[in-house]
Amino acid sequence: MTIQDIASLLETWAAPAAAESYDNVGLLVGIPSQTLTGILINLDVTESLIEEAKSLGVNMIVTHHPIWFMPRKKLNGEDYVSRIIMSAIKNDIALYACHTNLDNVRTGVNRKIADKIGLEGLSFLQEKKSFIPNLGSGMIGNLAQALSKQAFLQHIKDTFQCGGIRYADAPLDNIQKVAVCGGAGSFLISQAMAQGADALVTADITYHKFFDNENKLLLLDIGHYESEQFTSELIYDYLLEKVPNISISLSKVHTNPVMYF
Repeated sequence: MTIQDIASLLETWAAPAAAESYDNVGLLVGIPSQTLTGILINLDVTESLIEEAKSLGVNMIVTHHPIWFMPRKKLNGEDYVSRIIMSAIKNDIALYACHTNLDNVRTGVNRKIADKIGLEGLSFLQEKKSFIPNLGSGMIGNLAQALSKQAFLQHIKDTFQCGGIRYADAPLDNIQKVAVCGGAGSFLISQAMAQGADALVTADITYHKFFDNENKLLLLDIGHYESEQFTSELIYDYLLEKVPNISISLSKVHTNPVMYF
């Protein structure tokens, strides 16, 4: 198999055209026709991940987050992004990212989050108008049984191994209808309320956005990494089913840069 074979499989699942306009997805570094020796999967690509790929003898890294978004004028090793790109090229390691395109498909990132929480009867929180069918932002569903607010917060903390949860409270006795959005999802607060959600689980909420819950919605910021950490597992399971005879590894490198004290 080649690098392009894997890229094509991923793009059948999450087409690059499904990504947001600001995003940078697909094969970012590497020669498509290069023979594949194996795949390493993580949420982010770091310098440690390049070393891990070298030690495993694999020549393709698939991540959720792209190593760069904006055009770059220099690759001179002065920052970690250029060092990673240069090291990948030097070692013939392809870098592939499936980011917001994987967020926006029905069986993507948000479906995985919802499954981890135990939500049923899932639908998109906000449908996307696109020439590509079946795209949307976030998901919403119901817990099989309602939980008290305290029990729900504990369930989320345990499931996502959060160092802490920042949240805006609401006078609710029980939580059952839950909306989710991996990463920065505060743009969906009003949509979650419009659909009658008791809680929205997301990340990267700024101070003033916490007021937008109008004292009606339990609004949780569980951390960007924490919310999307199971994406690696999602990609791994998909590729393992499609190409079971190829070496596919989940990275052992923990890439979350945020610490809690």
